[in-house]
Amino acid sequence: MIKAVKVGGVLLEKPASAVEAIRRVSGDRMAIVHGGGVQITRMLERMNVKSVFIEGLRVTDENTLAAVAAALLGEVHTALVLELQRQGLPAVGVFGAVQASKKAGQWGLVGTSVRANGAILARMLDSGQIPVIPTLALGENSLLNVNGDETAAAVAVGLQCNELVFLTDVEGVKNGDGAVIDRSNSPEELLTASFVSGGMIPKLRAVKAAMDGGIRIVRVGRTVFGQES
Repeated sequence: MIKAVKVGGVLLEKPASAVEAIRRVSGDRMAIVHGGGVQITRMLERMNVKSVFIEGLRVTDENTLAAVAAALLGEVHTALVLELQRQGLPAVGVFGAVQASKKAGQWGLVGTSVRANGAILARMLDSGQIPVIPTLALGENSLLNVNGDETAAAVAVGLQCNELVFLTDVEGVKNGDGAVIDRSNSPEELLTASFVSGGMIPKLRAVKAAMDGGIRIVRVGRTVFGQES
């Protein structure tokens, strides 16, 4: 079984705890995608740059992109790979296996239509390695800041994973009453719901992209999308 696991910035504040969470959901073969929203925001605050989000995506100019790269690669990526290796997992940091197109509109240096080089990642899995992928993509003319959930979906589709798991600090997708939804066969219905907002919008879009790309099971916290065999 091949799994793609996406781990978010809140969990990555404590790399040892993040690795414990990854271990709990790991499969025989696994690729890890990590974000770093908390760490990026903290880096921007140090630079006195205000974070602006539109539809759950961070508006990214050149200064913001520099902060994103510093936080993701210099802080989060390094700490996660080192901790995975310290705990005996054959993790290898991978940069350059994800490409994207610049998103039109007011987002700036933000990527969309994220693609993962499944052939490269599959060779790593075949050799027993665990690729660890940051949410920075190669664009046509520059680096691009890409949404971690969309990146995870692209990696899952590129590898044709059996399952995609979003490790998150929230319990799962919640309904209008605030209760966690245990199971859903269609993220599309939730995307149009009035109670879905903020960062859950790109997450559900990523769930839909993964399922449209052939991934049968997607987990967001306790919420399971698709049919388990």
